[in-house]
Amino acid sequence: MSARGAATRAPGRILFTTSNGTGLGHLTRSMAIARRLGSELEPLFLTLSAAAPVVREMGFPVEYVASYATPGSGNDYRWSRRLRARLRAVIAEAEPAVIVFDGTHPYEALLGALPPSAVAVWCRRPLWKAGSSRVPLGRAGAFDAVLEPGELAESEDRGPTVALRDRAHRVEPIVLLDRAELLPRAEAEAELGLEPGRTNVLVSLGQGAEVREATRRCLRRLAGRDDVQVAALSSTIAAAEPSNGDLVAHGATNPPTLGERAAGLVDLRATYPMSRYFNAFDAAVAAAGYNAFHELIALGVPALYVPIHRETDDQEGRARHAERAGVGLAIEGPADPRLEAQLDRLLEPGERDAIATRLAALPAPSGAAEAARWLTELAAAATAPAPAGASVDSGAGEGSQSTLGAGNRRAGSAREFRRRWGQFFASAPRTVVRLTRQQLTQPRVRTVVLAVGIADEEIAAAVRAAIAEAGEDPERTLVVTDSLALAPLRELGVGVEHVPARGERQPRLAGGPYEGFLRGRLELILAERAKPRRVVVAPGGAPLP
Repeated sequence: MSARGAATRAPGRILFTTSNGTGLGHLTRSMAIARRLGSELEPLFLTLSAAAPVVREMGFPVEYVASYATPGSGNDYRWSRRLRARLRAVIAEAEPAVIVFDGTHPYEALLGALPPSAVAVWCRRPLWKAGSSRVPLGRAGAFDAVLEPGELAESEDRGPTVALRDRAHRVEPIVLLDRAELLPRAEAEAELGLEPGRTNVLVSLGQGAEVREATRRCLRRLAGRDDVQVAALSSTIAAAEPSNGDLVAHGATNPPTLGERAAGLVDLRATYPMSRYFNAFDAAVAAAGYNAFHELIALGVPALYVPIHRETDDQEGRARHAERAGVGLAIEGPADPRLEAQLDRLLEPGERDAIATRLAALPAPSGAAEAARWLTELAAAATAPAPAGASVDSGAGEGSQSTLGAGNRRAGSAREFRRRWGQFFASAPRTVVRLTRQQLTQPRVRTVVLAVGIADEEIAAAVRAAIAEAGEDPERTLVVTDSLALAPLRELGVGVEHVPARGERQPRLAGGPYEGFLRGRLELILAERAKPRRVVVAPGGAPLP
């Protein structure tokens, strides 16, 4: 599925940066905007999310930087300094007109890397929980503008961003795909391996201990219905599989897996974007995160929403709104005893059809296209010569007094001081304790494995062989690779850092031979780390530059 049809070089660039998060939300919103940009702006991505491979699959250039607390990352202070240097290098090479950060907490490393030459935008979704920390909001002053994606459950919003709405540029809800882009039902069923003529239910609650039992309950309930065919991602099924002990405790001998018990359970391999297949489903059971919630509603799938606890995101509010507005059903959380009853209710044809009718009457969300147009206007205003004394109101966030225009995209030294040090002094005692603990407990990298130029399907075996050759523990190994086959590498327990491959957009923007680009990235990756005892080239990989 192509991100954009244009293959020509755009006259300006926009750099999307996203935090790691707990899912694909930040990346999906950014890609939703990026794929609706015209030829005026060329999108590039730098992300801390291990879901970076989907960005490349969607057709966008992407560079992955390992997040904090991943193997080999070191303490937060060292990691932050490396990230800032990496961001500065990427920004210097790409010279973006606009930088968009999507995340709840703007990193100090990012704020310290924002250049005066680019318009900085914070894409900050609303519906924060009441009582959420306002500390991140104090960093809005480091940005030129705040972009607020629309929220269908706005009436439930009691969080701290409500008072800041008039300082943000607000658009309609942002979703990745339009209805016209979905596969027809028969084609979607065929691609997913679903038997035609059944009532199809998608179960997508994610992974983790919090939702494991809820997923088991859903699959067990649905498995007992002959008229229902259940589809769930492999990771969801694996996360829900009970141990033998769980079933023996209930009197079972040779307990079958959920897949064996549920003849109608279809195991879906990783499929992105899943929304492309929504026409195949009559109903869904899903978490109430921003993207899943708005996509299911926008694309017309009746759903039971199970809010998952998050520190900031008010999923409970979204679920309540769905029930009250009649566009979905809801429970209070994964442990709600009403789960089975609400699931049965969703499967009643009359109830489900009524929800589907209300969903079909809703207007299609246009937030992604609106955001793309606005960002293009910001880029044009920032790069166009401006009359003396002219400024552009960007709708910036709390505490911001920024203007947009050639040579004047940041305020003075007071704002620069606030950007770099605004939150440091208040958090200094806790920071010292955290960094000391990390220094004492986190294993240091002793071996670096360079795995460049190796096919994705061979990368794990090559790295495993290199570790064996070095005689090193995986937790003390850092793999530097141009492959985005991150999942099999992370399963090895090693740290992973990514360098864009030869021929990709980032090395071309940097100019010069690829070996020089690779050497520069290696220096940035190894900075702020103790000198490794050995550097090993994985079998079949390119030699050290």
